[in-house]
Amino acid sequence: MKVIIIGVGGFIGSYLFDAVNMRHEVIGTSTHNKRFKKLDISEFGKTSRFLKGKNPDVICLPAGITNLDYIEKNPNISEKINVLGTENIVNYCSDNDCRLIFFSSDAIFDGKMGPYYENDAANPISIYGKQKFEAENIVKKLDDFAIIRTSSVYGWDKKKMNFVSRLIDSLENNKKIKAPTDQFYTPTYVIDLVNAAIKLMNKKFNGIYNIAGPDFMSRYKIALNVCRIFGFEKELVVPVESSELNQTAKRPKYGGLINKKALKELGIKLCGLKEGLIDMKSGPVW
Repeated sequence: MKVIIIGVGGFIGSYLFDAVNMRHEVIGTSTHNKRFKKLDISEFGKTSRFLKGKNPDVICLPAGITNLDYIEKNPNISEKINVLGTENIVNYCSDNDCRLIFFSSDAIFDGKMGPYYENDAANPISIYGKQKFEAENIVKKLDDFAIIRTSSVYGWDKKKMNFVSRLIDSLENNKKIKAPTDQFYTPTYVIDLVNAAIKLMNKKFNGIYNIAGPDFMSRYKIALNVCRIFGFEKELVVPVESSELNQTAKRPKYGGLINKKALKELGIKLCGLKEGLIDMKSGPVW
C-alpha cells in the first residue's frame, strides 16, 4: 500500500508518518519541514500533478490551520487550507479511486451537551469548527473515506503544539499556567490516534469515527493529572473560568467525543489520561 500524508510537519502528522513508515510505503508533505516535499493544497493544479505523479492508494489529511484564535481573526486565510484545500484533495480522490482519511474535531459541536456520538447534530460556535464541518461535508461526497473526529490530542511535541506538552514545559520552568475549569474534553493520546488511523486505512471501514480517550474532564483536571504523574507542584496550575482567558474564539463548554463505535468496529483500545501520561513519562519518542 502506498500512502501519502499531507501535513507531516504538524503534531499529528509527524507521529502518523513515523507509524505508517513502519508498515507501508509512505510519502510525506509539509509546508515548513524541509525534509519533505512542500505542498500548498489550496493550489489545485500543483496538488493534482504531485498526487498523480505518486499515485497513492490512500491519502491521509491531518494538515490544516488549527489555532482557533488565529482562525477567528484570519478566516479567509484559514479557509483556503481548511476548506478549499480539503476540496482539492477530495476532487483528486474522486477522480483517481483513492481512499481519504480526514482528521476532524469535536469543535464541530456547540458544547452544550457533550460528549458526543458520531450521529449527533453539529452546531459549531467557532470559525474553526464551521470550517471543519464544511470540510467534513465535502469529504462525505466520496465513496471511499474515513473521517476521524478527535478531541484534545496530547503527547510529546518539540513545538509544544498541544496543551499537555505546553503545560509540562511551563511547569518544568516553574511557571504558573492558567487552566479553565469550564472547558471539558476527552483527552486523546496521539499514539492511540495514529494507530486507529492506520486501522482505518482498510477499505472496509467507511464513515465517521470518534477516536478519543475515555475520560471526560476539564482542562484544569487534565493539568492536575499532569502534576500528579510528573511530580509538579499543583499550586502552579491556576484554575480560571474561560471568561478570564481573553480567548478570541468560543470554545465548547462540554466538548469531547464518545468512542463506542470505534472500540466495537475497529477492535482497538484507547487509553485513559493517566495511562497515556505514564507512557509519556517513560520518555519522549525522539
